[in-house]
Amino acid sequence: MSTVPRPPAYRIVILQLTLALISACVAWIHSDVAARSALMGGLTCAVPNAYFIWRAFRYSGARSAPKIVQSLYQGETWKFVLTALFFSVIFIRVEDLNALALFAGFMTVQLGHLASAKVSNF
Repeated sequence: MSTVPRPPAYRIVILQLTLALISACVAWIHSDVAARSALMGGLTCAVPNAYFIWRAFRYSGARSAPKIVQSLYQGETWKFVLTALFFSVIFIRVEDLNALALFAGFMTVQLGHLASAKVSNF
């Protein structure tokens, strides 16, 4: 009996967290506030994606198809909710904020999806 191995999705999470740290280090050239803002932006993208990946790859096999579909929908819904919640908390609670660095960190991690296929060997 042959089974299809699970994809190494944890590598995508590691890539995204690495990109968040890199964007913070690059922003640190400008200021401490920019570095912290870029890190928050990167984590605003990476943490909800990590939740989605955990949720999406919980089940495997043909018999679990309904659970897989349900997990994908729930994971994507919660990913959206978590992203909106993170941005809301950041804009409400963080006083010293560099919005450009925040969105640059977010977009850096978001665009990291382009490299994720190479990293995860899909």
